[in-house]
Amino acid sequence: MKYSLSLLMVCMCLSALGQMKPVKASDAVFTYSGRIDKRNPDAVRYDWPGVSVCFQFTGNQLAFVMDGGATNYFNVFIDGRLHEVLMAPADSVYNIKGIKGRGWHTCCLQKRTEGEQGTVTFKGVRLAAKAEVKSCEKLPARRIEFIGNSLTAGYGTEGQSGDEKFLPATENVDKSYAFITARAFNAECYVTAHSGLGVVRNYAGKPMATLTDRYRQTFDMDTSLIWNFNDWQPHAVVINLGSNDYSANGAPSKALFIDRYKRFLQEIRSYYGDVPVFCIVGPIRDEPLFSNVKQAVEEARVIYNDHHLYFIAIPPALLNRNTDYGSDWHPSYKGQLKMANHIIPTIANVLDWDYSMEECK
Repeated sequence: MKYSLSLLMVCMCLSALGQMKPVKASDAVFTYSGRIDKRNPDAVRYDWPGVSVCFQFTGNQLAFVMDGGATNYFNVFIDGRLHEVLMAPADSVYNIKGIKGRGWHTCCLQKRTEGEQGTVTFKGVRLAAKAEVKSCEKLPARRIEFIGNSLTAGYGTEGQSGDEKFLPATENVDKSYAFITARAFNAECYVTAHSGLGVVRNYAGKPMATLTDRYRQTFDMDTSLIWNFNDWQPHAVVINLGSNDYSANGAPSKALFIDRYKRFLQEIRSYYGDVPVFCIVGPIRDEPLFSNVKQAVEEARVIYNDHHLYFIAIPPALLNRNTDYGSDWHPSYKGQLKMANHIIPTIANVLDWDYSMEECK
């Protein structure tokens, strides 16, 4: 009898899903933000952190049709609030429960984790049979790209202490200084970041392609497709790279690091023209990284006659060792708030943008 009841409940759930209204990933109602591959428009693929899919719908039934990758986690925002954290490690249908209220709902599915946790294939959603669906309001007019490593990716932001070992579940790019800063300006945020990578050298000399090598790719973990930079043009670029170059077991020469950093700045210019570029250092590393990045910026200004390069140093003393660190001694959300608070006024002055510091209080 117990088995019959369980079987009946499974059949009822499958029947309910079968009666739901499918909306394919290719439908114009979906607004994508971040680097994505739409070669198959009904199976949109991506792996960089922070990529999101947003739309509006009516009713109280919602299911995502997707393969979320082996160990990825996703923020599901309903009506501007975090509704749940989703893990979808197989190609299936993932039902979202507990949606309340009548009328139109706004939904945003945001990838919390990095490319190493797997590639996402988003195939669409299922809604109540009589539900309506439409696109969200326009994306913010302002746009900022953040390029970096674990600090930018939100590594360990939800860890409870520095002694806690990293788990994918504690990574949340939405709590990194990048998204905090973008929210302060009401700007769309692209994050191109991968933990442990550098300009010339990766953490402890790890033999992988550096972030500057991967930067032109549509996918972090797949070299086969080059990103079309004409698809999205930022108003500003923020770079926070170098802490892994000067990590365990060695470091590049000063001349080599400065040369590669300047070459990367020139590459950014080739894609985006004369937009302001903010070169940030810290708070995990101090010297010689601070001086070397500053010198690279100053030399690029002179050599390339580039007057829209800016250096911002975030000192290690900004963070409290007892309260501001998450997993593996990376900044927690509280530490990331302090980082954002440190850089926002400078960016605002250069761009002449208004901003809100509400989140950083």
